Amino acid sequence: MARRLHAVVLNMEGRTAPEIASLLKVHRSKVSIWLHHWQQWGMEGILEGHRPGRPKELSDKQLQTLEDILDSGPVAYGFHSGVWTCPMVSRVIEEEFSISYHPAHVSRILHELEFSVQRPRKVLARADKQAQSRWVRYRYPDIKKKPRTKEPPSSSKTKLPSGRTPRFTKPGQG
Repeated sequence: MARRLHAVVLNMEGRTAPEIASLLKVHRSKVSIWLHHWQQWGMEGILEGHRPGRPKELSDKQLQTLEDILDSGPVAYGFHSGVWTCPMVSRVIEEEFSISYHPAHVSRILHELEFSVQRPRKVLARADKQAQSRWVRYRYPDIKKKPRTKEPPSSSKTKLPSGRTPRFTKPGQG
């Protein structure tokens, strides 16, 4: 924070961004960003952690309406699925408020509305529990990938055992 204020004061004295960067021992791009934030947002712009970002497009009233729609469920809105997904919520926002949101960013709105992610557990409807248990105990271990075993050293006179270097021998031996 002190560096940012110092950069602003030095800029008011007529110093350039490269000069300020060398005096404060920071990268020139940082100084440019700080000065830009100062010009655009004033003191608020150079505060620690200030991230202006995209302004909120949905008003509080619109968020309340969206929350009511989500509470009523996707089937009540006209979807065939019984679970809301981000692309579905994105479509609802587009249809109801004429504001387009990428489905990946809808999760932030849902989090703000205190909706949590629900992932259904995948269970086979007609599965035989006893057959599954037998398969896991008896069949799976036979087909499961096993760790490779180390090969025994070679007995060949021309091939050296792996990982070993030849020893020097006296002439006539070996």
